[in-house]
Amino acid sequence: MENPLLTNLFIVDDHQLVVDGLRSLLNNEERFAIVGYCNQPKEVMGMLEQLNVNVLLTDINMPEMSGVELTRNVKKRFPHIKVLALSMFGERQVIKEMVDAGVSGYILKNTGKQELIEALDKIAKGQSFFGDEVTQELMKSFKNNEDGSHLTNREVEIIRLIECEHSNKKIADMLFISERTVETHRKNIFRKTGTQSIVGLLKYAYDHKII
Repeated sequence: MENPLLTNLFIVDDHQLVVDGLRSLLNNEERFAIVGYCNQPKEVMGMLEQLNVNVLLTDINMPEMSGVELTRNVKKRFPHIKVLALSMFGERQVIKEMVDAGVSGYILKNTGKQELIEALDKIAKGQSFFGDEVTQELMKSFKNNEDGSHLTNREVEIIRLIECEHSNKKIADMLFISERTVETHRKNIFRKTGTQSIVGLLKYAYDHKII
């Protein structure tokens, strides 16, 4: 009988050394179970049909099929499977393509075990997670607010803090405003952008050249 509290993971990377490293890192984490792995992305869809997978970890630059294409295919056929991108690269364009494809998170391969575990925990709960370096790269371009003129400077500032996963109280303290004011700004931001999650907000920001 399957444990409903267990998060079943599937790893896709064309380098077996990376797969072995991830398996070793997660081996003693009792809330995670690696139910499968693959070095050939074209074989993944068939394998997923035979397994109960909650979160798929995938490389981006792979031969024959990229992580972007694989993510699109997975989200189309298995929308319940959450995808965490693992990459050596943190360029904004690559991140944008993965967000558009439907990933729930993106971390760099030089990350530590603690951040990997945090990412998996959040994604398994239906949240999103972008690594610190990935977030920093995204924030560099927030100043290019060309098509986001309907968002105020304060709202853009709060979007940046929301992306950094600060609570309403923390944001209020940082900006010297009340927590209720932050809540109002947050509601207005999601209303104006028509989004309901950080991933959706990032996609909107990309599409409208806010970042």
